[in-house]
Amino acid sequence: MGSGDDADLSLLTVRAAAAAAAGDALAARDLYCALLQAHRQASGPQHPDTLAAQYNTAQWTGEAGNAADACAQMAELSALMEQLCGPGDDDTLALRAKHAYWTMVAGDAAAARDLYAALLPALFACPRLGRDHSYVLEVRAEYAMCLALAGDTGEALRQFSALVTDSERVLGPAHQQTLAARASLAAMTDKAGDKTGAYQQLAALLPMAAEVLGPRHLITHTIRWHFIRLGQELQR
Repeated sequence: MGSGDDADLSLLTVRAAAAAAAGDALAARDLYCALLQAHRQASGPQHPDTLAAQYNTAQWTGEAGNAADACAQMAELSALMEQLCGPGDDDTLALRAKHAYWTMVAGDAAAARDLYAALLPALFACPRLGRDHSYVLEVRAEYAMCLALAGDTGEALRQFSALVTDSERVLGPAHQQTLAARASLAAMTDKAGDKTGAYQQLAALLPMAAEVLGPRHLITHTIRWHFIRLGQELQR
C-alpha cells in the first residue's frame, strides 16, 4: 500500500471517529462501513484494523436504529473472533455479549436470555474478568433485564438482588452501577407485586441518587417518577 492510500485510510478513520464522538450514528455507520471495505481490500478480513472496523460498523448500525442487522453482524464477528483467538479470549467474550445485547434490543428477549446464560459462566471463569469485574456486573444487569423482558420476573428479581449485593461490595453503595442496579431491583419488586417493598426501596434510593448523580440525571429522574407513581397507587 502506498503512502497516499495510508493517508486516505487515516483520514477516513479520523472522520469516522469524529462522527461517532459527535453522536451522529448514521454518519458513523456509513463511514465505518466504508473504512471496513477499505481495510478488507488493503489488509484482508482478519487484520486487526479490519476487525476493529467491522466491530464499529456493527455497533453503529445498531446505534443508527437497525438492531437486527447489528445482531447479525455481531454474531458473524464473534464467530470469527472465536475461530481466530479462541472461545475464552476477552475479545471473543465481549463480542458474544454485544451479540446478546443487540439480540435483546432487536426484541428477541428469549434468545438474548439464552445467549447471556451461555456466556456468563465463561465470563466468570475468565482469569482477567470473573464474577465481580465491573464489566461482568454490567453484563449481569443486562441478563437480568432479559429475564424480565422474557417474562421470568421471579428469576430477574433474584438476579438483580444478587447484583445489588455484589455491586455494593465491589463498587460501593454510591457507584452509578450500584444505584442503577438498585433502581432495577425496585422495578422488579414492583413487577413481582410487592408495591410497598418497592416504594420503600425507592424512598431510600432517591436521596442518594440525587446527591451522587444530581437531581436531573436520567437515573434520578426515573427513580423519582417511579417513586411518585407508586406513592399514588398505594394511596388509592
